[in-house]
Amino acid sequence: MYNIYQIKISDEITDFVNSDGEGHSSASVKFPIYGARLDLMHGGEESYAPYMFRYFTKVCSIKREGGLGNENGAYLIDNLEEIFKVMNGYYCDEDTGRDFVRDCHIVDFGMRSGTRKDGTEWSCRDYHSLSVGDIVEDVEKGTFHMVDKMGFKDIEIESKVALTN
Repeated sequence: MYNIYQIKISDEITDFVNSDGEGHSSASVKFPIYGARLDLMHGGEESYAPYMFRYFTKVCSIKREGGLGNENGAYLIDNLEEIFKVMNGYYCDEDTGRDFVRDCHIVDFGMRSGTRKDGTEWSCRDYHSLSVGDIVEDVEKGTFHMVDKMGFKDIEIESKVALTN
């Protein structure tokens, strides 16, 4: 099992950033979570510090085995690159819009919903594609990996924060 952690920016922060006279710099001072997101979104060794894990939320889990098979037997998600593919729609069938791999392997996610200006309702999974600055936890190994500009980098987290997150 793998856990996916992302920084979730609230509507309050988004409204502040987009308000007249405000912007990214003042938002990162007023909201440390936003400052962490800005620091991490471009990757690089110097951008992450273990205390930043407190700003992350577990958004979903990915099962190693999801019940799918192929000509070689069970289809397993067993490495970080495969997780990246699943979280970014690599297996989506363009003709049908269906992604059996995602549907069978991604679990424990919340849903968001709302109403558009034209009155139609919408809902979606409450996570975004796996991006630079997001964290993958390999639960079996007890290791954490951050998506970097190219590939992943191993990271440490503040253990007290991780236990309460």
